[in-house]
Amino acid sequence: MRKLQLLKNLLDIFWILSIISLIGIAIMVPFFLINGSDGLPVKIKGVEININDTFSKLVVAFTLIGGLLFVYSVYLLRKVVTYFQNRDIFNEEVIRYFNLIGKLIIASSLISNLTLFFFNMVKRNHMGLTLDFGSYDSFILSICLGLFFMVISEVFKIAKKLKEENELTI
Repeated sequence: MRKLQLLKNLLDIFWILSIISLIGIAIMVPFFLINGSDGLPVKIKGVEININDTFSKLVVAFTLIGGLLFVYSVYLLRKVVTYFQNRDIFNEEVIRYFNLIGKLIIASSLISNLTLFFFNMVKRNHMGLTLDFGSYDSFILSICLGLFFMVISEVFKIAKKLKEENELTI
């Protein structure tokens, strides 16, 4: 259970830092989207974006949406860990949250990466695919992580059904 408590503490730290970041983003992004960056570039995954036209503003907005989806998936994971701490492992909410977490991680990764792909293609006249192996910000790893959570959801669904059948047998 120490590992579970450590996980909960780390998720709480990430959540608090995310909320602080979101407050800063909530203040700055509308300013940038309305007024433009006036020479102050925004860097997203190593790509500098000058917010001086509608397309660049859309890139920033979609990337922000992807980030918000990821932060929401961390919020749901915190809720799952709380269920685990209460020893309520096969709760229907846990199964639903695992599936939703997987979908949110995949959606977040797709939105962020496709947005930057189109930005590079349209604004920088550079079309290419970057595969970041060995990085925690890898597109492939994010998709795998999302699929893993969806598989865990199915495993928990099967385990819950087997547990209920076992309880009926006794």
